[in-house]
Amino acid sequence: MKRRILLLLMMTPLIAVAAEKQPDCYSSATQGGLNACAADEYSKADAELNVVWKAILARYSDQPVFLARLKTSQQLWLKFRDAEVDALYPLGKSEDPHTQYGSIYPMCVGQAQTKLTQERIKQLKAWLDGSQEGESCAGSIKNSMELK
Repeated sequence: MKRRILLLLMMTPLIAVAAEKQPDCYSSATQGGLNACAADEYSKADAELNVVWKAILARYSDQPVFLARLKTSQQLWLKFRDAEVDALYPLGKSEDPHTQYGSIYPMCVGQAQTKLTQERIKQLKAWLDGSQEGESCAGSIKNSMELK
């Protein structure tokens, strides 16, 4: 009994931190509501990714070689994202995800997709934020003064 109480006390800060990071919709009383919340969060992250992508295409329209390479990179990232989620929640061809992982599966997949998409947004924003004057290894990232 003492171990359970100690374990609960040790996990309380982790639960509180996790609760702070979750959107309000994660307070749903049903798994269906939680799954819908995760899907909505992923949808928002994907929409933001598309906004960032379009902004890069507009700002770098004068660099067709870069844009071609970035498009290839993005196509490969999409494959990586899907493969990463598949690695987190592997399924055989005839396996049912709900049997394998339970009703929480759609929520977990949505959260994983959201996390990966947010990380990609951060990576891509480097091209929108620009590099600092004198940054030697900025590569295709324009100087931040050029982007203003």
